[in-house]
Amino acid sequence: MDNATPLHADSGPPDPTTWQRFIPLLVVVVGALTLVGFIAGIADVRPPERQSVVRQHVASKASTTRPARSYRELSVAQLSENADWHPSLATLKFTKPGLFEPVKRTPEMKAAALADRMSTRAYDGAPPVIPHPVEQQSAANCLACHRDGIQIGDRVATRISHPHFSGCTQCHVESRHSSPTTDEPLTTNSFAGIQRSGAGTRALIGLPPVIPHTTWLREDCLSCHGLVARAGLRTTHPWLSNCIQCHAASSDLDQVPFAMSEQPSP
Repeated sequence: MDNATPLHADSGPPDPTTWQRFIPLLVVVVGALTLVGFIAGIADVRPPERQSVVRQHVASKASTTRPARSYRELSVAQLSENADWHPSLATLKFTKPGLFEPVKRTPEMKAAALADRMSTRAYDGAPPVIPHPVEQQSAANCLACHRDGIQIGDRVATRISHPHFSGCTQCHVESRHSSPTTDEPLTTNSFAGIQRSGAGTRALIGLPPVIPHTTWLREDCLSCHGLVARAGLRTTHPWLSNCIQCHAASSDLDQVPFAMSEQPSP
């Protein structure tokens, strides 16, 4: 009896493989839930679109206030009365007359044009003063109006005849009407400029007149006689561009100094 095996003998700890085999399944389930949660979190779930509210503005005769714009409309809204206005000189240029339109020119109109021209010059041939304030002194600012000529109302900014010069204010200074400084000379002098000689002479009746002034810095005849010019000085045939082909320079006014060079001795 002593060597007999007991009926409820201790068989030792249970087999570990019984519960450990569920660990991989548990890891897979947890990983799958984590992946699903991550994907759901970063997904671009857009809220439903809001219905646009149409605001009806009731116009009031007593008030001219415009309705407020929403932030969505600011990029394309017309915020003021001048919203479609662009600060460009091209919009200020008047309609030029056609090349073949009849030109009305009377002696009274010519006299008024010459008087207006001389009002900005000390003497004939002197550079005209600038009849308006000058803030920008670069050539580009001057050429904005004087490159092709422009007319605003009854004021004419004639086309410049020497655009290749860049220092405009070197010769053209502000007038006393546009500058607060006085135009009194620093010292008295007896200088007197040569006044205008008058109309160009003709060799025969019907022939084109000679140019009644010097051509130095006046090479572009259309500057004073083109389409954008004083009415009394406009040419009747602006379609002809080579003016000096018919209108010769004056032998008395437009003389070029000539000097003989010394011939080298043999």
